[in-house]
Amino acid sequence: MAGTMNFFRAQDEARGRTTKLVVLLVLAVVVLVGSLYVAAVLAHHKFSRGREIDWFQGDVFFWTAGLALVIILGGSLQRIAELSKGGGAVAVRLGGRLVNGTTRDLAERRYLNVVQEMALASGLPVPLCFVIDGDETINAFAAGNTPQDAAVGVTRGALRNLSRDELQGVIAHEFSHIGNGDMRLNLRIIGTVAGLTALAQFGYILIRVGFNSGSSRKNHTWPLAVAGLVVVLVGLGGVFFARVIQASVSRQREYLADASAVQFTRNPLGLASALRKVAGLAGAQREASSAELEAQHMFFAGPAGFLEALFSSHPPIADRIRRIDPAFDGHIPDVTPVTVADDEPVAGLSGRAAAVPPPLPGSRPLPTDLQIQDSVGFRGAIPGALREASEDPVGAMAVVLGLILRRDPAQRAAQLAQAELLAGGEVIREARRLDSLLGAVPAGSRVALLDLSMPALRQLSPSQVAAFRTALERAGYEAEDGLIVLLIQASMRRYLSTDKNPPSRAGDLAAASGLVLSAVVQTSGEDAAAQGRAYALGAGVLGMPGLPASMVPAAQVDLAKVDEALAVIAGQTVPSRRKFVRAIGTAMLHDGRAEPAEVEIVRAVADSLGISFATGIKA
Repeated sequence: MAGTMNFFRAQDEARGRTTKLVVLLVLAVVVLVGSLYVAAVLAHHKFSRGREIDWFQGDVFFWTAGLALVIILGGSLQRIAELSKGGGAVAVRLGGRLVNGTTRDLAERRYLNVVQEMALASGLPVPLCFVIDGDETINAFAAGNTPQDAAVGVTRGALRNLSRDELQGVIAHEFSHIGNGDMRLNLRIIGTVAGLTALAQFGYILIRVGFNSGSSRKNHTWPLAVAGLVVVLVGLGGVFFARVIQASVSRQREYLADASAVQFTRNPLGLASALRKVAGLAGAQREASSAELEAQHMFFAGPAGFLEALFSSHPPIADRIRRIDPAFDGHIPDVTPVTVADDEPVAGLSGRAAAVPPPLPGSRPLPTDLQIQDSVGFRGAIPGALREASEDPVGAMAVVLGLILRRDPAQRAAQLAQAELLAGGEVIREARRLDSLLGAVPAGSRVALLDLSMPALRQLSPSQVAAFRTALERAGYEAEDGLIVLLIQASMRRYLSTDKNPPSRAGDLAAASGLVLSAVVQTSGEDAAAQGRAYALGAGVLGMPGLPASMVPAAQVDLAKVDEALAVIAGQTVPSRRKFVRAIGTAMLHDGRAEPAEVEIVRAVADSLGISFATGIKA
């Protein structure tokens, strides 16, 4: 079986791959600019009929280097700007069709359920789901800038030919790309590829202009066509570098993603079987679009063929299978479509739902990152009616609103009145219909419900988002509501915000960290002495000068001040926020156990800070 993946370390490795990408891009640009300059100098020498070649011509270098840089950087920045709209925009560009929660296609319904399960298991928001119709190969991708705007997509061939376990393995692989920082790197690679290939495209334009000019002007325009040919030849070097960059930056992360898929599903045979079917359908290739060629490194499997394998962004499939299943004998079975039955949604991945957080040794040293990761997976159950409601924009707003309603009937009525105008009153009617179900949601399931609601909330228009945010702010929270309601509010502010980072403010970081850490440990059902030990363990992880030596007394933990303290922590760097998340995870496991209510609080704090706790990723 593949080893367990440490997402905290994988995030650091993702940054290392970004550095490698930058180095390769600079090298490619230097070579291309140098080649274009040499061609320009030789052409100038030929036309000037000089005896010796002057290799140091400042004006020629200025114009050739400037032209090349404008074309390369312009093409790259233009493509990155197109992709900055989020994973949904990338999925549409790749030919994807959005799958709504109301779909009656059994294969698509199963696909949505598997994605929801994977999100619950990994502690990530549920992404938008797309299908590439008409593609009978087995493939999938994940795209986006952050987990909050992520999208996953699968081909029709994947839905038709993969069993549930196999599809689960493929989706788990894509979730690892969401979780370990690969998505943003993938978009940068697409921008790099677009920039490096733009020079060849510019050369083709010059050739067409030169040959398509009127006959009376041919004697004056043929040099333009020749120049275009030279630019194309130099630009082909850019195409070569683009393929090299895709291969060198992307290959190793596929092994990591396979390993993490096994970690999440606890079922290596499902992923190995899916890879065997990919190999079995290698002959079912189709002509890829230019968008797919730019983004081939984003897909679950690369194209087949000798040249593709030479510059492939993916390791050989046989090697990937052997790393997961050492007993693989090389046999590739025939692939036949599977029968898809009516798929009943379940709360979480079967492997993780049955798993128990790993016990800590008796001496109770600090828990490792892997122990913390494995302890925060969702293992509860969510009623089917609430899952169905969360898939519709109106129902999703009702679910979120219902989670922050107060227990007192009069106060609940007042809160609902603040949202009376949402969707013409439909949200309030739905919230009242779901009231009893939402009131019975146990501790540990509320944040999971927020994650399930995200795809539907992302379909709201800007005006609907603004109205929903206003309704949530008016509903507010009070001390008796508990920390979780405050955290739900904070999480929704982040989800519904167009800003890149969580809302932040200046303040005393040490005092803010001590207050939030105290509030978190005090949500457990343990006595004050045990809470004090948990606080001390978390404070030790922070190791912050000025941090309160002991837990802030419960009577002094005011929710409004906790909200302000969270904003102070949110203003710190990503490594600092990750360190704080580690500290609260360590405090949670001070006794070797993770109660559902503790897990929920820890995940909600991390979410409000823009950190996905299960994977330690950055915002």
